[in-house]
Amino acid sequence: MRSRLGYLAFLLLAFSVPLKAQIEPIPTLKVQPIPLPGGDIFPPYGLYNQFFPGPPNQTPPFDPMNADPHGITNFRGVTAMGYTGGYTNDRKFAVVTDIRVYQGDYIGGEIADPNSAGATKSARAHGTFVEI
Repeated sequence: MRSRLGYLAFLLLAFSVPLKAQIEPIPTLKVQPIPLPGGDIFPPYGLYNQFFPGPPNQTPPFDPMNADPHGITNFRGVTAMGYTGGYTNDRKFAVVTDIRVYQGDYIGGEIADPNSAGATKSARAHGTFVEI
């Protein structure tokens, strides 16, 4: 019973912490894409608003191979994704990259009033994004 209360307290605490989006505002876009809610948790780094497909039974755990590759929500278009990996010349560090390219239509946030702090409204847009 105690362990169940501990798990419940952990879940309540974990879901009450505000999430920080990994998508930074793009200054040249009038309509900003909205980050995917949820994502994967990589200890000790925390939550990423992204799903990472990969082989099963790995540490950290990956999502199934057909997991949603999108990092933005309300998106309709084409998504391409690729991973590269290797070691530095001195073999001290492993380097892994996750590159995703999106092209299509999306519903995002547009500044509703430039004189107010953070007031936005929903708007439709078309764009091409590269996420590294």
